[in-house]
Amino acid sequence: MEVDLSTEQVAKKDRVAFWRDVVCQTFVELECGGIAATDFQGSVSTRNLGNVQFSSVRSSSHFVSRTRSMIAQSSKDYFLLSLQTDGVGLVEQDGRTAVLRPGDFALYDTTRPYDLRFHGHSDQLVLRLARSTVASRLADPESCTARRIAGDSAAGRLASTFIRQLHDSLDQLDPNSVSRLHGSMVDLMATALAEQAGAAIEGSEWQVLLRRKVLAYIDSNMADPRLTCESVAAAHGISERYMRKLFENSSMGVSEWIWTRRLDQAKRDLGDPMLTHIGITAVGYDAGFKDPAHFSRAFKARFGMTPSQHRAQTIASRAASAAGH
Repeated sequence: MEVDLSTEQVAKKDRVAFWRDVVCQTFVELECGGIAATDFQGSVSTRNLGNVQFSSVRSSSHFVSRTRSMIAQSSKDYFLLSLQTDGVGLVEQDGRTAVLRPGDFALYDTTRPYDLRFHGHSDQLVLRLARSTVASRLADPESCTARRIAGDSAAGRLASTFIRQLHDSLDQLDPNSVSRLHGSMVDLMATALAEQAGAAIEGSEWQVLLRRKVLAYIDSNMADPRLTCESVAAAHGISERYMRKLFENSSMGVSEWIWTRRLDQAKRDLGDPMLTHIGITAVGYDAGFKDPAHFSRAFKARFGMTPSQHRAQTIASRAASAAGH
């Protein structure tokens, strides 16, 4: 599938609103600013390779922000990778800032706030990656966000060159080669990210595999209110002390990961139109929260609104969208 959109398609007075709609539909819900209303130019050309979306983005100066309130109203769960091909771009997330010049790239997570800034003309190749695709290659992808992968480093140059050449050849690829090329691209990307962040290659291969196994176990059992660091350690035949040591260089410990995943599930369920008959307290229980008040406080701290506010906004947004069609 091929999609090409440009501000040249609309009148100058409509370009700001048009661009905001384009970036939200192509990636995730974002706020746009810093746009010169009459002179702004932007275009997006999108292609797919397996479950990876490639988008070639050209634009004048502007910035975009992914806010907590937008995350609370969204069910989209991706990692994005921006590869700068011309001009300069900034990626800000988790207290880090990556300044990207041609050949450089950086990863960012759509389930947490981030900012992108472009000064002057900028061209980027943006890859939208499923969380499972990234998590299967990196033991702790959250520690890799907003880190500049230099296009002139050995691993960075290999990954950057392969991604660009693969994008340029998408229309000529043999369908039988897609899965192998997809795997090679993601492996090169993950190698460069892990090398820069020192995330997935710290410790032995066994430790990396065990961390992945632990995270998968948490995802499968997070509705169990008895799920704790201690119970997870026991289920894997290791001590709680060793469990904590296993995650000491990760962006989140085991307990924090459990709460984060529970809140993510609750947000998805609250926004699911098929589950509106289920009360908010029941949604919290289903996600593993035993105390409704604690659930409400934790949800607001993570997403900037209470569970009931999130559900109400989701319902209103869905109704407005239906009325518009």
